[in-house]
Order: sequence, then structure tokens, then C-alpha cells
Amino acid sequence: MEKANITLYTVIGNPERIATAIQDRYKEMTQEIKSENGNIALTLVDDTVINFAINHQQDKPDFIASHTAGMANYFASAETQLVELKESVLRQIRVFNCVTGITFEIDNNEDRTSYIINCIYAIANDVNGFLLYPNMQIYTKEGKLLFSIQGESQLTEFIPIGNADLLDMNRPEEAPADTERRLRSIAQLKKKEIPYMEQLRSEALESEVCLRSREEMVKRAAALFAVAVYSEVILSEDSDREKALFYFNKMNDLYGVKSYLTQKETAYIEDPEPEQQTCIQFVWRYECCGALLWAAGVVDDLSYPSEIIDVPVLAAIFWQHKGIQYLLSKGYSRPQTEILDAADLTLRYDWACVEARIHGKEAPAGLDGGIVVERHYAFNWIIGANENADWDEIQPNT
Repeated sequence: MEKANITLYTVIGNPERIATAIQDRYKEMTQEIKSENGNIALTLVDDTVINFAINHQQDKPDFIASHTAGMANYFASAETQLVELKESVLRQIRVFNCVTGITFEIDNNEDRTSYIINCIYAIANDVNGFLLYPNMQIYTKEGKLLFSIQGESQLTEFIPIGNADLLDMNRPEEAPADTERRLRSIAQLKKKEIPYMEQLRSEALESEVCLRSREEMVKRAAALFAVAVYSEVILSEDSDREKALFYFNKMNDLYGVKSYLTQKETAYIEDPEPEQQTCIQFVWRYECCGALLWAAGVVDDLSYPSEIIDVPVLAAIFWQHKGIQYLLSKGYSRPQTEILDAADLTLRYDWACVEARIHGKEAPAGLDGGIVVERHYAFNWIIGANENADWDEIQPNT
């Protein structure tokens, strides 16, 4: 008989959940199960064996680090038009912390093979996992091709995900203020009939928050606006890089944005022929810009994320002011509590949008998933989530 190999990847705090899922999904056809040091040998009623080798970061950190780095480097070499999706897949690979190798024998009984593979997908569903086949194709738990070494995918977009038990591992308990904030957010979701996960905790509790200064927020907003304006001109019908650079340099003259661009932003501006998808990604940063100006107290309102930001209004704010300090003088220090409330609600909006997308549904209550994920990204940076990560390293988990 031919031997088959499938690998399950996930982000999970307690690997015992995988062992539990294995036992549960195969229980109807299990004759015997042996488990030792993360290795599970499951004997089916036909006397054949399925082997599971569970390797988790908490037990084998070097193995996981080496394995995921090698996997990311391998898929980074794939040529594809799906540039943004590829980058999201690479981010997902880099945060995998549990690798489960699955081996079993294939015979001529197609029903048996289908049963084994269907159970593997059910296990992936139980633990929010992804499956890698020997031909280097990664599949979602729903059985859709996420990405292949040929650069193919059945998806048009993908947002990296993590498991709540991992995200909450080694974190402090919610303080009363955190619990009250979560309940306030849920009350707003209920009013709009937006699905939610009751125990989803914010990405930064009050005890963990490291709020960026108003000046940092405004500088970041100015840089994002400059890059977004550049991108908008590049994407226009009469695309002209010289014209795009004119507007970018005008922003630099007013705000000195070149000195606080990120590494990725600098590389993008210096690229004479950027990919269209990359331009689209950066033009979406208008939404981040709006969230940053609101958090910095420069603008008063943060609208419900159903309609894209009014770019002419945003442009007027920057073109009519003459530098960072002048812009700061027109604003005020928004209370931390207000910023954390908005960040928490945005996280839950994003969870609802991702959940809808996974199940092939429209985002609920008129939410625009693109707007929501950009705001989520901005708020994570503002509140110092992801261990106070730099802008390019933010990971808006849901």
C-alpha cells in the first residue's frame, strides 16, 4: 500500500486540544489508540494505523522555529499575481506554533481513504488549522486551496488568524475596566445584530497598553497619507509616477515624511514599477490615517466602518496645515479610555467580518471588511499591541 503524508499547521496554546480532536473525530472507527510524548498511533477497525506526531513550540521551540522559517522561505519564492494574499500567507506561516505530521496507508478502498481525509479536515476545523499536502499546496479547513508553490489560490484575500487560547496565554487577567469595556462592545454589537465571541479578549488590556504619543500618531498619519496619495495617482487612468512623486514630495516639504517612513514604505516609493496590488494595498491606508487622526484628537468623529473615508476632507486637513506641530496645535489629547473602547469594538467588528468571510457570507450590519481591517491594524499600533510592534510588523489577529 502507498503511504500518504499530510501536515496540520495551527496556532494553538494547548496542543492537547489536537489530541482530543483526533480521538473525537475517529472514535467511531477506532480499535485502539496509543499516545506517548506527543505521538499518537491510532489503529482503525481494519487494523491499519494512522500516526500523528504533534510538535508544539512549548516543547520543541527550535524545531518549530526552523520548520516555519524554512516553510516561509520556500513559499516566498513562489511567483504570483496574488501579492497581498501571498504576504498574508507568509505572515500566517511565520506564526504557526504547532506542526502535526500525519501519515497513513492508502489502499484501493476509496471510502476508507475519504473517511480518513474527511476526519483530518474535521480536526483542522476543530483547531483552526491548515493542511499541507506533499505537492506543497496549503488548504484551509474548508478544503479550499489557500496557496501553492505555483502561486495559485482559490481565495482572493486572506487574513492570518490565531487561536484565542494562544493569544491569551501568559497574559494577565482582565481588570474590571477591561471586562466592562468588553461588555460595552458586546452591547453595541447586539444592537446591530452583529455576531460576536463572548470571551474574545482585547489585544491589549489596560495593564498592557503602551499608547503612542499624539506626535507619533500624527507623524504616522502624515506618512500614510503621503504614500496613499502617491498610490492613488499611480492607480489613476493617467498614471504618472512623476506626478505621484510631486504630491509625495509636497507632503515631505510640509511634514518631513521621508524621515519616518517604514522600511516597506521606503522600498515602495523607491520602486519605479510597483505592482498594482501593492499600490492598492497602500491606497487603503487612507483608512488607517483617519483612525490615527481621530485617536490623536485632530478630528472629532470616527464614523461607523461601512463607507470609505472622505478623502477630500482628509486631504484638506493635511494641505491646509503647515507641519506636524501646527497640526498638533489644532487638536487635543483624546482620553485613553475612549481610544481603548474604539480599539476593542474594532477588534470585534473584524472578528465578525472574518467569520462571515470564512463561511462565504456578506459582512454583517453593513460593515466593510476592508475598512475594518485597516482600522484594526491602526489601533493595534496605537495601543501597542503585538508586544508594541513596529508598524510593518503589526498582526491584527481575530
